[in-house]
Amino acid sequence: MEFSPLIARIFTQMQKLPAQLWLGLIVLLPLGTGVLGVWLLSKMDDVECQTVWLSPLATESTRLYCAQVTADRRTAIDLAEAIKLADSISLSHPLRKDGDRLIQQWSNRLLELGDAAFQNGKLEDAITILESVPDSTTLHNSATQRIDQWRETWKAAEDIVQKVQDAIAADNLSIASAEARTLLKINNEYWRTTRFQDIANQIQAAKENKNAQATDRKKRIANAPFERIRPLTTDELMSRWQKEQDQEAVIHLQKARSLAATGEVNRLRDAIGEAQMVLSGSVQYTQAQQLIKDWSHQIESVEDRPALNRAIALAHKGDIPSLEAAITEANSIYFGRTLYREAQANIDQWSAQVRQLYDRQYAQELPPNNSPPSRDPSFYQIPASP
Repeated sequence: MEFSPLIARIFTQMQKLPAQLWLGLIVLLPLGTGVLGVWLLSKMDDVECQTVWLSPLATESTRLYCAQVTADRRTAIDLAEAIKLADSISLSHPLRKDGDRLIQQWSNRLLELGDAAFQNGKLEDAITILESVPDSTTLHNSATQRIDQWRETWKAAEDIVQKVQDAIAADNLSIASAEARTLLKINNEYWRTTRFQDIANQIQAAKENKNAQATDRKKRIANAPFERIRPLTTDELMSRWQKEQDQEAVIHLQKARSLAATGEVNRLRDAIGEAQMVLSGSVQYTQAQQLIKDWSHQIESVEDRPALNRAIALAHKGDIPSLEAAITEANSIYFGRTLYREAQANIDQWSAQVRQLYDRQYAQELPPNNSPPSRDPSFYQIPASP
């Protein structure tokens, strides 16, 4: 076969390429084609799912599939959209039970995300997330109650901060310190840590300023007849404050350990309050933070263990209502708490039991010699809890 001079020249150059390059191309081309195919299929799924709301002809299986695709993104907005889509499946359709179980699972995830936002100090975001939990789920009442509790907690914390600032302005620093410690009893990580530290810094700054003024006044009076008072330099003031801060930190930690020795929840909270008076920059700060962490875990375990024990007792009955009640009880243990992972592990186990019982119940309701309609296996895939 004869080729044009240009094609013959290209063919000759290609023959000079090393064999390793040809081998690489042989391997990579099919792989690249496969990756491109998967990407195109996922894009086709995304396009189809974006229009499923607009199509009255979309099948129930398509709606449930698109709900799962949306929920896989795991953001609060996507989970809320997935719940709406799954909830649009007809109550009489065989896939409705699958949809209800997924709605329950995604609602649980919304509660987790809402708790995380609340503990991070984002009250309005947390409320918006929980308002996405549909009325039809067993978790709706829990979500509503949690929102009310959050608002009460936030108002109580803001009132405490206002009292502290009023006391600082009136130069009543002992009252300010006592009020600040009550923040540690607030059931919110943001107020117990970030905001408490801010308030503690304000009190400490006011105290140091007051002490410096008193010391300077005494020196001025004592030395006035003899020499003109030399104002302290910034380095001298900082050195004095650091020394006083370290001395106070030792006292706070000694008192904190004494309070925590009993192991009682209220005394542990008071111990945390003392330890949190150890400010950043002092030698004992790292030690104080570790003690605060340990005591916080101890408090959370004492507070949440009864709820988890009640849930376990309910689950031992083994019937669907008891298992669902156990899941609701265990969901009262918030994200970030010490027993949260243990509670979620139990919830996953109980959810699997509920699915098995529903499937068994569904099979028993079928007429003799009939088999259940075939379903896409993906419908049974429940997104794993983080």
